[in-house]
Amino acid sequence: TGTLLSFSELKYGPVGFEDDLPYTIALLDYSDYKVFGRVSKDIPYEDLNIGMELKTECNTLPNGQLNYVFKRP
Repeated sequence: TGTLLSFSELKYGPVGFEDDLPYTIALLDYSDYKVFGRVSKDIPYEDLNIGMELKTECNTLPNGQLNYVFKRP
């Protein structure tokens, strides 16, 4: 698991993500490295706290790109 360093709720997104709004992005600290990604919709923004532990999952998007999603451990 990683430690939540920072997070923000996006209410305006880039082209192609309009239907996903709002969504939350975050930065996790894994001691040796940091990971930037999206917080799972299963975690309400109001439940996030700096310092909480989250796990990272890698997902493949329909276009073949990989992205990181943070979930509860």
